[in-house]
Amino acid sequence: MARSIAILMMIEGHFTGAALAEQYRDDANFFFGFWHNMHGLTSPLFFSVTGVIFVYLMIGSTEVPYFQNIRVKKGFKRVLELLFWGYMIQLNLWSIGKSLWWGTPINFDWFYAFHVLQSIAFGLTLILLIYGAFKIIGKLPLHFYYFIAAAILFVFYSLMKNKITLDESTGAHNYWPADFPKIIQNMFYGQYSDFSFVRFSGYTLLGGMVGSIIKTYEVHAKKWWFGFSFIVIGIGLNMFIIKILNNIDQILTSLHFFGTTYLALDSTSFVRFGQVLVVLGVLMLVDANIKYKPALFLKLGQNTLQIYIVHVIILYGGIIGFGLKPLAFNMDKSPWESIAISISAMVAFTIMVKYIEPLRALYNKIFGKIRIFKDREQPSH
Repeated sequence: MARSIAILMMIEGHFTGAALAEQYRDDANFFFGFWHNMHGLTSPLFFSVTGVIFVYLMIGSTEVPYFQNIRVKKGFKRVLELLFWGYMIQLNLWSIGKSLWWGTPINFDWFYAFHVLQSIAFGLTLILLIYGAFKIIGKLPLHFYYFIAAAILFVFYSLMKNKITLDESTGAHNYWPADFPKIIQNMFYGQYSDFSFVRFSGYTLLGGMVGSIIKTYEVHAKKWWFGFSFIVIGIGLNMFIIKILNNIDQILTSLHFFGTTYLALDSTSFVRFGQVLVVLGVLMLVDANIKYKPALFLKLGQNTLQIYIVHVIILYGGIIGFGLKPLAFNMDKSPWESIAISISAMVAFTIMVKYIEPLRALYNKIFGKIRIFKDREQPSH
């Protein structure tokens, strides 16, 4: 359910964002402010849920050796698949063709961008490596490992965000790590670090922590207090985390551990994860009390990669080089037109998923010879 909600939010947000004209983008307006805030929740929700589901399934049989765990094997294959498609959909054959036709140099800088799929791949890699370390060490429950790793990553991003903030104030571009190839630099802080793994993999790790907790205390998952506790913790993070981080900053600064405040710079990440916990808590209560769950709605969440790839190609012109933006609309539509466009997109992708089997057969026919890209049977859950 969470993945289905996240992918529908992604479709709506991207199509609305591509269509809505600039003059309507005013955070002082209640409706745009609400939309903008919800759009900002989409990525944290999707990255977190990815970790929840993957870890929950991976630790189903804790006694299985690491490399015999089917989820570990599938996980590493999924990482390669995500990296392949992440860079593939950043190709621009139209631009390359024009350069070849006119004999001008081909600029590949945009191809090295680090975007959603690559960042998810890195998050899953960290989850797999940390699970391997847990299998070796064997001390403490698995969720503590993911929490510690996520905390380290968020602190690292706080330090990096301070550098980014300074660069923005001075107009400089001191990308990090300096003098590294752009494809590596963009993974951290570069010209095209749209989804730096330093920022977003923390959500995947925290999602892994939640997946471990749910699996460990699965006998309680259907009880009302279990889901309610997630809601309470999530609201608590939204209400108090900024003050807590500011106080920690002051203590560390007074001890000369930091020269200035850093942690509070990344308070948004913790606030967003609190909102993710609220969504998960609500869905737990829904799952425990509402038996009917539309199969087509759940099917959306089981085909998120296919939806993402196709939407990038159609909307942004991934691979081919031209899409609905800017050919059909380019931030030049009224709110009502934008709403109509996003609703149409959600309906179209729902229909695509309903009849996705022929598309999956075509996918397997094209990529089936490459073992890691062979599409897997969707789980019944």
